[in-house]
Amino acid sequence: MTSAGPESPPRRTGSLQPVELAQAAVMAALCAAIAIIAVVVPFAAGLSLLGTVPMGLLAYRYRLRVLIAATVAGGLVAFLIAGMGGFMTVVNCAYIGGLTGIVKRRGRGTPTVIAAALVAGALFGMATVVALAILSRLRNLIFESVTANVTGLAAVLARIPGMEAIAERMKRDFAIVLDHWPYLFFTTGVLSIVFVSLVGWWALSRVLSRLLGVPDVHKLESATDVGPVGPVPLRLHDVRFRYPTSDHDALGPLSLSVRSGEHLAVTGANGSGKTTLMLVLSGREPTAGTVERPGAVGLGKLGGTAVVMQHPESQVLGTRVADDVVWGLPPGTATDVNQLLSEVGLDGMAERDTGGLSGGELQRLAVAAALAREPSLLIADEVTSMVDQDGREGLMSVLSGLTRRHRTSLVHITHYNDEADAADRTVKLAGSGWPVTDSADMVETAKAPTAAFVADRPRGAPLLELSGVCHEYGNGTPWAKSALSDIDFAVHEGDGMLIHGLNGSGKSTLAWIMAGLTVPTTGACLLDGAPVSDQVGAVAISFQAARLQLMRSHVALEIASSAGFSVWNQARVTEALHTVGLDPTLAARRVDELSGGQMRRVVLAGLLARSPRALILDEPLAGLDAASQRALLRLLIELRRSRGLTVVVISHDFSGLEELCPRTLHLQRGVLTTAPTAAGDVS
Repeated sequence: MTSAGPESPPRRTGSLQPVELAQAAVMAALCAAIAIIAVVVPFAAGLSLLGTVPMGLLAYRYRLRVLIAATVAGGLVAFLIAGMGGFMTVVNCAYIGGLTGIVKRRGRGTPTVIAAALVAGALFGMATVVALAILSRLRNLIFESVTANVTGLAAVLARIPGMEAIAERMKRDFAIVLDHWPYLFFTTGVLSIVFVSLVGWWALSRVLSRLLGVPDVHKLESATDVGPVGPVPLRLHDVRFRYPTSDHDALGPLSLSVRSGEHLAVTGANGSGKTTLMLVLSGREPTAGTVERPGAVGLGKLGGTAVVMQHPESQVLGTRVADDVVWGLPPGTATDVNQLLSEVGLDGMAERDTGGLSGGELQRLAVAAALAREPSLLIADEVTSMVDQDGREGLMSVLSGLTRRHRTSLVHITHYNDEADAADRTVKLAGSGWPVTDSADMVETAKAPTAAFVADRPRGAPLLELSGVCHEYGNGTPWAKSALSDIDFAVHEGDGMLIHGLNGSGKSTLAWIMAGLTVPTTGACLLDGAPVSDQVGAVAISFQAARLQLMRSHVALEIASSAGFSVWNQARVTEALHTVGLDPTLAARRVDELSGGQMRRVVLAGLLARSPRALILDEPLAGLDAASQRALLRLLIELRRSRGLTVVVISHDFSGLEELCPRTLHLQRGVLTTAPTAAGDVS
């Protein structure tokens, strides 16, 4: 179960682990950026206290060595850009963050912070006094500078009637203080350290309280992952699982077995517990019941358990494709990266930047990284939901052959009928957790429709108009990459349009331009004759990864925030949930407790409640079961008919889209084409 405290990794004495290096790099960059701003921007010195938060989080979650590594890295970056001031700011943030983070991790409170700060302040004060005693020239320079400031202030006060005596008293008292400068600098050092330590403690405490209030319910963890690795064969007996703060079981009771070398397909409706089952199989301790294995789960280890999740963005850590494949593997592990990339359809992309990959390409990369671990058990959770038809067939060819080529047991969670048919055995979760053998009501695959523009499309001025749109990532740099070229089309009020093509063809880039979130390199995208980038929000967009679009803790709060009304307006929240076919009781549910399909519909509920001029849906059917797909399509068709809603759909799933989207566009390598060459692909 998820703990409310720090992660408490083993206090190893060896070199930094990949996850520690990643965390240190991110926090060092953040602290360095804050330090540079604090030094370079006038009157922004107070911002330096914000740098204590990332350093404090490191000290709270990891061993001291990680904090030191982040301090060195961040300090060097800040020194190169902002000089010694930037370096000392990072060091100061590391000290305050380290102090407060360690105290917080050990469960101590404010008195401990004050005591530690007094000791540190005393040491700092004494070091300052000793340094100034030795460096007499520096001491005299500081004294002259401070004296000049005080003298100037006294001169200003002397010009004010009745303040002459106060001005003279100020100069006299300051001269007396300088005669006893060791006490001055010592006291100042102690008070300053205590003050900034308390501020850092207060800020870090607030941040941690917010973070601990968000349960990471979908976190992969293995509480008892010790001993020899042996994840299969495994058996679940009357297993139940309930998420923290939930009042009902998300899974169970469930009895299930996975044999060595078996390809098992798991299906079921959204919310039936498929993703929760994935967590249990990967080592999450169930609330009740037993899980029998011959050895440890070995999550992420060679020969252990590997997981590919619905949203590959959370699994991609390297900046280069080849680096991500081997990320986290033990040093010296022999891995044929090019062969693995070729196996998943990413041949020749080893040197590509992972930041420029499409959603489908990221999914394939996650599969390649999983295979690099030569797992005994591979769990694939909806891995084809964001992949085009050709890529889907390629991935299924890889996955279905694993049990023969790699001696790997495969548990494949899917909604697609043809993918389930490729398995040795299929289990369908019926919502209560008990498996059933009936695999009816699966998502049927369909061929891509032919590009067409209906003759009776709406007349008059277009709602959205794209003219000569071209877009290039990294424009003006040696790494420039063209995403779109010479895009020309119009979308009228009440239109329904489908845009599809291979992964990497530019569909998502086009969607962002139409929503005003990206300004094209050349050309124009107009909404009612004005640039859509000046009207952000008028064209609503639903992203591929719904979880990244959900920013609030609870469903009701998310919908209200997205639509711009009060969370206390329960009637509007209920109406929004009814609109997308969700039970109003979900309003009180935490976002992290929702299934992938439920998340997608919550996003749609918030967008529709805003009454947008147009709605762009990027892979809206991905991750939905057949019944949910039909319900969503019926909803969108009715909204288009009754409200005149303009809908643009980007999808690799085509079943049932004919009525919603009578117009079809095909993209190939950023260029509009007129006809597909094969099912699910474009020429």
